[in-house]
Amino acid sequence: MKSWRTRTIGLATVAAAVAIPLTAGTASAAQWHDVAGGPEMYPNLASCQAEIPKAKEYYQDATCVEVNGQVSLWALY
Repeated sequence: MKSWRTRTIGLATVAAAVAIPLTAGTASAAQWHDVAGGPEMYPNLASCQAEIPKAKEYYQDATCVEVNGQVSLWALY
C-alpha cells in the first residue's frame, strides 16, 4: 500500500502534466482540478470516460487520468 505522500506527489505530477500543455500560451485563469475518483467511484477508465459528457455540462472541459490503477476525473474550471 502506498503512502498518501506518494499518492499526492503522483497526482500533483499528473496534474502538472495535464495542465501545463493545456494552459500554456493563454492568459486564462482556468485551472484543472481533481473533482472525483477512486476505485469505488471509477473501477476502470471506461466508467470515468462515460462521465465526461455530464461533467462538460458544468465545467469548461473534463478528462480522466489513471495513475497506478487509480482513475480520477479532472475538470477545467
